Amino acid sequence: MKKRNILICTLLMGAVLTACGEEQESGRGRRPESTAEPTEEAAKDPEPTEADPAGGDSGEKTPADNKIHVDNMEDFIEAIAPGAQIELAAGQYNLSDYLGSAWAAEGEAWNDRHDYVEIRDVYDGLELVIKDADGLELYGGASDPLQTEIVTDPRYASVLNFDDCKNVHVMSMTLGHTDRGDCSGDVLYFEDCRDVYVDNADLYGCGVYGIDMDHCEGVLQCHDCRIHDCAYGPLMNWDSEGVWTFTRCELVDSASGGYFQEEDGLQLIFDRCTFGDRETENFMYRSDTQTNDCTWGDPTNYPDYEEPVEYMLPEEFHTDELQVVAFDEYVLEYTFWNAFVITDEDTGETKEMDAWLSFEDQGNGMKIDDLDYEYFTYEMDSDYSAKIHMNDSGKEYSVILYSNPNEGDATMYLQLMDGQNGTWYY
Repeated sequence: MKKRNILICTLLMGAVLTACGEEQESGRGRRPESTAEPTEEAAKDPEPTEADPAGGDSGEKTPADNKIHVDNMEDFIEAIAPGAQIELAAGQYNLSDYLGSAWAAEGEAWNDRHDYVEIRDVYDGLELVIKDADGLELYGGASDPLQTEIVTDPRYASVLNFDDCKNVHVMSMTLGHTDRGDCSGDVLYFEDCRDVYVDNADLYGCGVYGIDMDHCEGVLQCHDCRIHDCAYGPLMNWDSEGVWTFTRCELVDSASGGYFQEEDGLQLIFDRCTFGDRETENFMYRSDTQTNDCTWGDPTNYPDYEEPVEYMLPEEFHTDELQVVAFDEYVLEYTFWNAFVITDEDTGETKEMDAWLSFEDQGNGMKIDDLDYEYFTYEMDSDYSAKIHMNDSGKEYSVILYSNPNEGDATMYLQLMDGQNGTWYY
């Protein structure tokens, strides 16, 4: 027998004898302990159990024991790291308030000392980017997602951005912008991410899209979520692959069904989901979509479709009220623009049109006309204009940004110039 086991046997025998003596003195009449010599098997260290994985006396371990509990935006952001499980206490939190104070105090130095989060400037404020945080889990502090809400002020900011993250979880919380209306930012934006899970969440507009997946892969799994009132739709797909599964989700009341590229490597599955009218039109008849026991709206009924752009019809849109604004490439990055009118600069003739522009990072973007799209590159050519070069056709356009002092800073207009024609976007 090993020395270690001999020592353990000796200690056990001593403990037995001591216990017997205590019982006889106290008169409790406990059953006598066996005086037989312990076997080698009995003398071994106890095996770790599920409740005590270390084999010690640390008590029961539950997933909640590993959570970081926070009740303000500073602690929430500071806790973000790979594998972190962060529970935000119930309440409403304005992310912009903390980002503004942190940036005013430190500026770029704040970014320099953080590995997994970044404050990024957008046209009308700041947004938070979570990066390289694999395995991150974000929880709301109550089972009802409406009890824990994160909001942001800038229209050009996404509420939460994720960059190059894997196995990310967002659960039991509500996210949106402070005021409803026109936006250029999303609610949740994922870029170059893999395996995203959104459970028991309420995502609302004015975000352009509730969930925007840009060059992502793996799975997107959403359970018991409500995505509603978004400026362009519940979902956006840019060159992503994998399997997207929605279970018991509501996709309702957005201005349109969203933009969704059909990819060979992407499959959509909707199980027991509810769709609004405009969402129905986008998803009901797709060849890459599998549905089970879903509730559909009326795809021929668009009662409010024109409302978001009525105030910008040609007869009410006055270019003489606009002022040219200075900008740089960072103002254009991650923005999505909707065209509403094209103007002949020589004759003054105008006509309505549907087209879109999407500016990504590193000088890349996409122009969409009548569901045909073409990629482009862009670069600044002055403090007040940028140049777009279309990759396939070789066409070039000038980009100028305007604001209307009567409407405040929340609304920006973009003019895309092609010779004598100018297309207006917002």
